[in-house]
Amino acid sequence: MDWIIKMKKYVLVLSTLLLLLTGCSKLIDVQLDTEVTVFLSNNGEKQIPLTAKDAEYVMLKEWLEQHKAGWLSTSGRYSGGVYLTSGNYGIQVTDSKVVLYSSIRDNPRAIYAQEIERSDLRALKNLGKGER
Repeated sequence: MDWIIKMKKYVLVLSTLLLLLTGCSKLIDVQLDTEVTVFLSNNGEKQIPLTAKDAEYVMLKEWLEQHKAGWLSTSGRYSGGVYLTSGNYGIQVTDSKVVLYSSIRDNPRAIYAQEIERSDLRALKNLGKGER
């Protein structure tokens, strides 16, 4: 009888942890503007316009559509990668993350992030390395 009480407590604790873990991620729907400008972290003066005709634009648009879930709240700033603005968000793509900012022009503040594989968004990342 004692083991039943322990098992119920164990299941309750596991259920609570599961709810906390799944409750922390957000569903974010980022829509890209018809044209976005990419800013390179290693050369802030260089800007690259992208439209739906560009493979990098299509790649990011598809990735954002497929990854609406799983965004984690974050804060601060991240270095490296490429930056762009679209609608209400600033978007940064680094080797390991996609970071959404409340704004990228005036006092940028990271609000959500999602981990990515090094192979994800490769063409977009390569823009930051001068490969196009």
